[in-house]
Amino acid sequence: MFTRSVSNLIYRKSLENLRQNGIDTNRILAQVSLSHHELHIAEGRISESHHYALMGKISDINKSIFGDAIPEYVYINSVELSHAVFPEFIGLCLNEKTLEAAIWRFYESRFLMGNCDDLLIEKGTSHTRIKYNSNAPKSINNPSAMFNLILLGGIMKSYCPSMSMQLQLTDSAIQHHSAVGEFFNNTCLLQQAGDAIIVENRYLATENGSFNALLNRLQTNHIVALKNKMFSEPPLTAAVNTLIEQCYMAGQEISPNAIMAKVCQHLRISRWTLNRRLQGESATFSQLLARKQLSLSMRLLRQSTLSIQEISDRLGFSSHSVYSRFFKQHTQVTPMQYRDRGLG
Repeated sequence: MFTRSVSNLIYRKSLENLRQNGIDTNRILAQVSLSHHELHIAEGRISESHHYALMGKISDINKSIFGDAIPEYVYINSVELSHAVFPEFIGLCLNEKTLEAAIWRFYESRFLMGNCDDLLIEKGTSHTRIKYNSNAPKSINNPSAMFNLILLGGIMKSYCPSMSMQLQLTDSAIQHHSAVGEFFNNTCLLQQAGDAIIVENRYLATENGSFNALLNRLQTNHIVALKNKMFSEPPLTAAVNTLIEQCYMAGQEISPNAIMAKVCQHLRISRWTLNRRLQGESATFSQLLARKQLSLSMRLLRQSTLSIQEISDRLGFSSHSVYSRFFKQHTQVTPMQYRDRGLG
């Protein structure tokens, strides 16, 4: 089971739009205990709890500016805008052999955008229902259901532009009702039991005339690699590991306390908050520090010409002997033996 989280790219773009409208985004991030570093780390993730907290703040501000949690142009151009941010995900969804394969690809690969909410596909004898279940607290206005269903609808229409679909929403009223209704052939039903798209099964076998099998295989392999990388560590753990490595690779003799201070400074959180959030990811700062010291030791011994003493100094050990004991405790060999075996 992968950790529930969303891509930081979603909020990077959302906050940039608010900044352009004169909103103090630093204040928003501070209110939910997030930092710009967490938003800009490559292929970074935002945890489920921070996602919903940030969503609540941004949705409220968007309503005051645009009149809705998500502006109308985002709905109308959902496929194009999503492709600009998540080209691997949308590109693969648009390059499946059939419409049904595209629906399942959307289901399997939407983790690239986020996996905090649930998508369910129920295929009946004549119709297929694609349900979107929000896991957000009831106090938060979650616009994700409508956006994701419209995005999926746009992908489906790229396979069969003339197809008709029915959109069902739990809302009693929605903004941009005419634009949404037109997109779904005026079959947008409100106050329903759940949020879903209903499509006739006869459309599912529609083939993609531009399907490229080789490209599809390459795209699929790339997304699998991204998945393995993204979920190898929880979001904050990944951010802290990156910062610890940056401190060590700067070539300075830095103590654990100094590194923690730098990490907290970059993340704009206190030491207490850092330790509490790491505990929520089943980690401690000292554990991350030791693991990074070990992984960097192994890398520098294999790939650099630095002496054992220089590596020891760079990684903040008090002496060569302390470093050697630390290394042997975790690898059962001394640093010199590890380097010699690697060279051999």
